[in-house]
Order: sequence, then structure tokens, then C-alpha cells
Amino acid sequence: MRATVAGAGGQAPVFVDIDPVKRASALAAGACAAVDPRAADAVAQIHAAAGEAPLAAIDFVGAEATAELGFDALGKGGTYVIVGLFGGAAPWALPLIAVRALTIRGSYTGSPGEFAELMQLARNGAIKPIPTTCYKLDDAEDVLNSLAGGKIVGRAILAGV
Repeated sequence: MRATVAGAGGQAPVFVDIDPVKRASALAAGACAAVDPRAADAVAQIHAAAGEAPLAAIDFVGAEATAELGFDALGKGGTYVIVGLFGGAAPWALPLIAVRALTIRGSYTGSPGEFAELMQLARNGAIKPIPTTCYKLDDAEDVLNSLAGGKIVGRAILAGV
């Protein structure tokens, strides 16, 4: 769980999610470990899976609980990237950022250059596709309810046919 991704020569990621189905899907997709964030020793599990405290954490939720876990798991000099927009307030004391020499960044979108680099990794087969399921447009309400309930693994596509 370093600043690089497995497809670019780095270690496979440590995946953290409350849903065991999503954890299993992440392992099948190549994650080196899948951790339940509700485990009392979640930070220790992340450290063990990464071989040490990771230098990067990407938070795709952006909630107080996920921010706290991501921040706590980072090693000195690490970078915490917030992508998700769930909301809340930062749960850590400000002096810890300086003492641990951490960088906190937001990432709403990537640059055109980063996108081109990502597409090249995909073309080279270094990135496994995200699980995708197509649903009939008539099932939109059920799909949205499943999404809201955290039951969708990967991506859901609504089609008019």
C-alpha cells in the first residue's frame, strides 16, 4: 500500500470495507489483503498486510470513521487522499499532522496526463476491470435501494432494454 499501484510496479493494495462480499471481490481482483474496519485491530491488520505502516491511504468514502482509520494507519511521512464526499469533520488533532509529517490531499478528479497513464495501464492489462452488472431500467428503484444499502459490488448500469 505504497504511493504506487500494483500495475505500475508497486505492491497490491490493502482493501478496507465493512461488506464481506466486497472484501472477497477485492481479494479476487488482486488486493493483497481485505480488512474489516470494524475489527478492533484493523490498523494492525493493515500494517501487517502492507509489511509496515503504509505511506499512502485513499479514502473513497470520506466519512469521519474512514478518515480516522486511514489517518491512524498511515506511517510517518505518509499521504492521506480523500476522494469520497460523504461528509463530517476531521477526527484528528491538528498537531499530529506536523508531528507525523503527513500530507492530506483531496482528489476530486485526475489530470488529463494521469488519465492517459491510467488508460495505458488498462490497455497493458495491468488493471483488472471493475465488476459491472447491467439492470433493466424498470428495476431502477430496486437498484438504487441496493446501492443505498451498500449491496452493489462494483458498478451498476441501468439500460433501457
